Amino acid sequence: MQAFRVTSQRRAELYHWFTALFATPLSEDDLGEFGGYDMHRFLDSLATLDPLTEAAEAFRGEAEKALQHTAPHTRLSGHYQALLEAPSLLDTASLNEASQDALLLMTVLLKQHGTELADDDPLHVCNQLEMMGTLALAAADSTTEEQRLQLLDQQRELANSQLIGWLPVFVELCRERDAGGFYAAAASLLLSVFVMDLHYLNNVAE
Repeated sequence: MQAFRVTSQRRAELYHWFTALFATPLSEDDLGEFGGYDMHRFLDSLATLDPLTEAAEAFRGEAEKALQHTAPHTRLSGHYQALLEAPSLLDTASLNEASQDALLLMTVLLKQHGTELADDDPLHVCNQLEMMGTLALAAADSTTEEQRLQLLDQQRELANSQLIGWLPVFVELCRERDAGGFYAAAASLLLSVFVMDLHYLNNVAE
């Protein structure tokens, strides 16, 4: 049970990190952290996992490259805004058509758990990423087997009915729109993390 808690907390940390990365343009303080020890240690921990090594190192390279430019904050803000041009890549409706059941699931989850984001749209990319993290954290803190299994089922359903459909398209379109490469590399890393997590949810987690 302790191993499950640790794994769930780590999964939640990753989903919440990606949520923050895509939810708003990075601040100057955020950018400062990308060159720091904690960020390198974080990426080192991802790179030790074979399915994530290539994507983690590619993202590290793009982050380092972005920091070397003059006025990196202004530059990255412009690249972020390109993701929001119509149709916005943060709207999953523009990436993949959700079934009514999938939309209902996300709507119910938002009512149950809420969101830290200003926009509570169930089709918002970051709300779905945040919800995966929120459910993982709730599972880690669950006090009964019934609660834990229900939260795992909700994660599986959300991943298999929603994220698996729009995330690959999101990655491809980020590569097309992101002139700098930072957000494209972040999206590719997110996909690699998700594929590994989907395997965990579908085949390992109990």
